[in-house]
Amino acid sequence: MTDNLPAILGEPSTDNFPATVNAEIGYLSQARELLDAGFPDHSLLDIWNAAVHNLRRRLEAYGIELFVSAVKDEAGRKKYDKDGETLGERWSGVDDLTLINGATKLGVLNKKAGKSLEMINWMRNHASPAHGSDDSVKAEEVYGLALMLEVNLFKAEMPDPGHSPSGLFEPIKSSELSEENEEILKDQIRAFKPGDIRLTFGFLLDMICKGESPSHENASKLFPNAWERANEDLMKSAGQRYHSYLVDPDSDSSDDKGAKIRVLETLVKVKGIKYIPDAARASLYRHTIKKLAKAKDTSYGWTDEEKAAKALAQFGPHVPSIAFEDVYQEILAVWCGNYWGRSDSHVILKPFIDAINSNQLMTLARMFKDNERANGELFQNKPRVKAKSLLDYIQGKLTIQASIDEIDEIKDLIDDM
Repeated sequence: MTDNLPAILGEPSTDNFPATVNAEIGYLSQARELLDAGFPDHSLLDIWNAAVHNLRRRLEAYGIELFVSAVKDEAGRKKYDKDGETLGERWSGVDDLTLINGATKLGVLNKKAGKSLEMINWMRNHASPAHGSDDSVKAEEVYGLALMLEVNLFKAEMPDPGHSPSGLFEPIKSSELSEENEEILKDQIRAFKPGDIRLTFGFLLDMICKGESPSHENASKLFPNAWERANEDLMKSAGQRYHSYLVDPDSDSSDDKGAKIRVLETLVKVKGIKYIPDAARASLYRHTIKKLAKAKDTSYGWTDEEKAAKALAQFGPHVPSIAFEDVYQEILAVWCGNYWGRSDSHVILKPFIDAINSNQLMTLARMFKDNERANGELFQNKPRVKAKSLLDYIQGKLTIQASIDEIDEIKDLIDDM
């Protein structure tokens, strides 16, 4: 059986496997000796040690900041000590499974090698010498797992920092970008593969959250380009980041505790408010609509209304259903105005009317008869005219005859107010 040993056990050397170092060759040589002595379970532990050592070096070559970003939501220990003098010291605060998961996410470890390491990890926890088990490790199993790692890990070239997102974005962290360098980096983002876009997206968002200069300013300039290439899941992850800071302020590790507002500003810039989860987005709209309500209740407050309307409009018409009535009652209130007329807020807020579907349009129309805030001024002629004009507009967008007839009934009710 030893004639069929994988090369990584039969002839382990840095010459045959340039991506390894002497420490890893030592583990693999010892694994072979333990196999020959009839201790496959002990042999598997040394293969594991060699693989983990190799994987740690790969991640350091690829970019630790990207690894930290990739595992920030993982369970378990994930504190990398950049000041550690040895490889072991630097990685002592990172669980092995976190190491594997992070490397797989980054593409530093392919999925087959990742699954092989997960299997070895299971075996060392359930079928190793330290854990009595009926399912002891067999030599044939060691051969198979060693061959998988030989092909998918030890033979793979080490990452080239100059061609990874980490190397490309090193200037972001260290110095203010010139216009020329900014354009070069934007072009690089446009040329990235989808996997690199995912890494770049997370890296730039992390720099924005940290708020350190000049990385924050540089990342803010480049983030819209990453956003253009991002998929829906990535966009949702940015919205989730805002939600996390809202519900758990202690999760903000930035020095100034300003990560939440920086993420919000970034989402406004890329028109990404709709990717914030409903609960956090509802809170955002409810907070903002209070300014519009206050302006509406202020004498000679039309200028304030317009300012508040612009503040609301910058978030876009992405009001979640749980905040629909709270927001739209104030939109209707300023839309209809008062005895003297109305501000230009209705022009600013018209996209909120245009964006909603037929069911929501009917809900909006019914607010004129059921919502005191929406119909509070309709006993006066000018607001009544504006309300009926809006109902005509809504009616023109409807198809179902029953809904069209209901709009007529609501207009009749307004005439009787």
